[in-house]
Amino acid sequence: MYNLENVEEYKPSLTKKDILDVTSEEEIFRHYLGFDFKLGKMYHSPFRKDKNPSFNIYYTSKGEMRFKDFNGYQGSCFDLVMLITGSIFNTALNVINSDMNLGLSGADNVTTTKIEYKCFKNEVIKEKKDTLIQFKPQHFTEDDLKYWSQFNIGIDILKQYNIFSGKYVFVNKKLIFRYSKNNPIYCYKLKNNKVKVYRPKAKKGNYKWLSNATNNELQGFSQLTQETEMLVITKSMKDVMCLRSFNIDSIAPQAETNYIDYEILQLLDQQYGKIIILYDNDDAGIKGAKELEKMLPHAKIVYIPKNTNCKDISEYVSMYGSENGKKLLIKLI
Repeated sequence: MYNLENVEEYKPSLTKKDILDVTSEEEIFRHYLGFDFKLGKMYHSPFRKDKNPSFNIYYTSKGEMRFKDFNGYQGSCFDLVMLITGSIFNTALNVINSDMNLGLSGADNVTTTKIEYKCFKNEVIKEKKDTLIQFKPQHFTEDDLKYWSQFNIGIDILKQYNIFSGKYVFVNKKLIFRYSKNNPIYCYKLKNNKVKVYRPKAKKGNYKWLSNATNNELQGFSQLTQETEMLVITKSMKDVMCLRSFNIDSIAPQAETNYIDYEILQLLDQQYGKIIILYDNDDAGIKGAKELEKMLPHAKIVYIPKNTNCKDISEYVSMYGSENGKKLLIKLI
């Protein structure tokens, strides 16, 4: 370690704590949104044109002020600034310091007066009560194992990632789905008693997916081994498990448009020497990958070639086999 204490021009970087010691989350939101907002009220999105208001600000039960946008973006006031300015976290802190004239130089001994605002209402809107999703598991059937094997996913990986064959699914204690040969049900058991239900044979829009997971839930995060130098950020649990079959550490947000917490990304960036972004090769996937790259500028974006007629790695393995899937991954990453 180099000792920088005696370097005259050295100044520590600004931190989130430095910013919040002299101003507040709500005032940062107000400054960059440009209006006095009310907690819980819907507003037009600052990120895109929307016909109907789809953006709101609220307090979590832990007292953190956050925003949600129906296009999948969500986060803190610092995340908002990063998205609006297209900057990374450290740059966003300096932007806030400059834009709001906070007078912070980055030094630890900076002393400024706490900024107070009278017009902000100190009401707390907590997140809505979670929908209760429960399921009764059963042993995997031969059809279940055959379905997952097409993606090179065996029973050991299914168990590792807490995937179950669901005999019954209940929502708020009412039975809504029953397993059958024509209606196989797979239940992903997530943290904090959250559940994600997947019915592969259901038509799109007919509850093919059902979940009470939050946007913050990162699929595959708990199963990271940290035994490799590379991490792949992909778009689904199925892809995460498919990549695991090739001994690749991988995570996925709940959707490609979901925003991954910057501090988690920074932690992963420190733990892995190489990060690959492997989203779908459609418009949504390409857009999501480019947004994620803003927070991980050293990450490499790759896609499954469009001429394969496959959008993701699990679909490619299903169509071309695991050996070709392995060869393609070696070529891409």
